[in-house]
Amino acid sequence: MIILRNIIKILFWAFVIWLFVSAFLFQTFRIPSSSMHGTLFEGDYVVINKLAYGARLPITPLSIRFGGQKKFVDWIQLPYMRVLGFSEIKRNDVIAFNYALTDDEPIDLREEYIKRCVALPGDTLQIANSKVYVNSVLNEPALIYKNYKVISDRAIDTLLLKRLNIFQNSSTTDHLNYSFFMSAANADSLYKLSYIKSITLQPYSKEYYHPSVFPNFGALPWNYDFFGPLYIPREGDSILLNKNNLAIYQRIIERFEAGKISFKNENVLIDDKITNYYIFKQNYYFVMGDNRYNSTDSRNWGFIPESHIIGRASFILYSKQTSGRNFLRIN
Repeated sequence: MIILRNIIKILFWAFVIWLFVSAFLFQTFRIPSSSMHGTLFEGDYVVINKLAYGARLPITPLSIRFGGQKKFVDWIQLPYMRVLGFSEIKRNDVIAFNYALTDDEPIDLREEYIKRCVALPGDTLQIANSKVYVNSVLNEPALIYKNYKVISDRAIDTLLLKRLNIFQNSSTTDHLNYSFFMSAANADSLYKLSYIKSITLQPYSKEYYHPSVFPNFGALPWNYDFFGPLYIPREGDSILLNKNNLAIYQRIIERFEAGKISFKNENVLIDDKITNYYIFKQNYYFVMGDNRYNSTDSRNWGFIPESHIIGRASFILYSKQTSGRNFLRIN
């Protein structure tokens, strides 16, 4: 009995320590999709450093995950708070966050995503001809994947493509005209082959309006390659409200700042009071997948509130993708 009691005690404290570490310090995350190709691949296990930006205290303390299922009671909800932050989010950090547009679960139990943070609170972001500019400065990490058209004199070896981490687009029409998702470095390597005739980027036309692109508003006819300019709200910012920017900011004011927007005789009302300005209560961020044409991200659903951020993806714990991976630290 004494041995059994000691085993139970050890298991209990091991469970408590595991809960503490996963809640406040570190968490492992399995990459489920191709949206971060170039940096992360399906099946990679990534370590999330929760202390990097400050450990987010549990918002729904009476919850547990077991076997992939989330069990919780939401009659105890704590306010959003962070402790022991060692740094601030930087541009191009790869961050983990809770998906912001889920309404049927508490914030800290919503689906978890990993993307690259390309713009910070107070930044102005614009995408022009597939290139990302932040505050008018080009911001293009080396490993991002874009869509390239490749014309070849003969069929390209699939083993070579696998070794170079190049992925074929399903829209390819024949065996000599290809469409590939790959990085600029991949394109350079491929172009060195004697039988490659040409490699060209394939961005969307500026005139093309993509209805699934944020803010889903015809007066702002944006697409994945021509987007913005878009201002990223910062805590304490005061913005003048008008018809166009309400299409951009109404969603976050109502969802994440508990403001109720209505209209009366061409006037904007917030919480039933006529106003021309709104002051934001928290910081927001803009994220994108490194696989730019195969990612659902802020270009589709807008801003990520600070309250939804879990931590920084620090390094790859395990990966089956051995070729082309020189190190496991995430940049």
